[in-house]
Amino acid sequence: MSDKPITTHEGERPAGQSDRHEDSRPAVPVGFGLDNEHPTLSMPFRLKFNGQWYEGIRLSVTQVEVRATADAPATGSRDLATLQFPFEDFAITLNAEMRVSEGGDSDTLVLLMTEPTGAHLAQLRYILNSYIAGDIVTLKGMMAYTGPTQPKAPKAQAEASKRDRIRSIGVALASLLIAFLAASVVFGRYTTAYELHPVFIDQAGLNMQATVPGQLTYLDPEAAPGDVAYTIAATTGDVLSFQMPTDGNVKVASEIFEGATVLAEDLILTIFDNSPEVRLRTMISIEGLTRALQGDPAIIELNDGREFAVKVLVRDNTRSASLKGDLFVPVDLAVIGQELDPSDINKSARLRLSKTLGGVFGFGQETTE
Repeated sequence: MSDKPITTHEGERPAGQSDRHEDSRPAVPVGFGLDNEHPTLSMPFRLKFNGQWYEGIRLSVTQVEVRATADAPATGSRDLATLQFPFEDFAITLNAEMRVSEGGDSDTLVLLMTEPTGAHLAQLRYILNSYIAGDIVTLKGMMAYTGPTQPKAPKAQAEASKRDRIRSIGVALASLLIAFLAASVVFGRYTTAYELHPVFIDQAGLNMQATVPGQLTYLDPEAAPGDVAYTIAATTGDVLSFQMPTDGNVKVASEIFEGATVLAEDLILTIFDNSPEVRLRTMISIEGLTRALQGDPAIIELNDGREFAVKVLVRDNTRSASLKGDLFVPVDLAVIGQELDPSDINKSARLRLSKTLGGVFGFGQETTE
């Protein structure tokens, strides 16, 4: 093998070297304006260049082909061109600067966009992609959009939207629950009222009271029927004696003894028989008495949680106290439909007055007999 260098004359290639290097660059496919762009598409459009309208043939994001006219502009001419895409009831117009290219012939005028990434790119690319996807169809030289009116949301966004929807429903339900509870509280406050005075549960009996203020000078709870049970020296100077009306178990009121000072209507003693009947007494406000007489339901609540519907009984002392203008008057209560046990004697309860739903609107109330 010879080490003699190979010499070549200018313009000659070394032996064995071919033209492969010149053909190594791939050829641009037919229908492409440049080697890095979308293929040109045939679709209806118009182009205005140098004040003249041309009928469109094909276009891409960088190149436009239109039908040439006799007075077509010279190669290299530049102008702010107007692309117009006709639809059924409207047209989309895009503006872009173009220059006339050398690629046309006698019937075709090719224009290249000087700034393919200009402000028009997003709208133009959307129109071309929609046409490729079939969302835009051609009919009698016009285009119509048949695709979705909104872009598809990503999957993560759809899941987030579902979570937001569930959260919104939960917030709405919680708001409704809070509103219902608030309305229930307001309705209860408006329709329900408790009387200030407690209800006393006592054994039914005959009460003997002082009729005048004075001093108790004599007291005999064991007096026989017809004998003097107690004597009061009135402040007017009179001495009044009271006879025992009947036989029975006598209970002297607390704080009552011989020599005690009493006022009118103070309880002196109570005579009980063998009946287990229970008596309910309380002081009720004038407003509460009016509501009870108009038919508002009255209920007593015991300390152990039991509730009993009661009826307000108006006595003579109730009428007299009401006519005198007292704010609270004495009344008796009668349990409706049930009975209290003898074990409930000496207990207390609360009196609750409430309105029915019909009573709130002024109808459906029944008056107490």
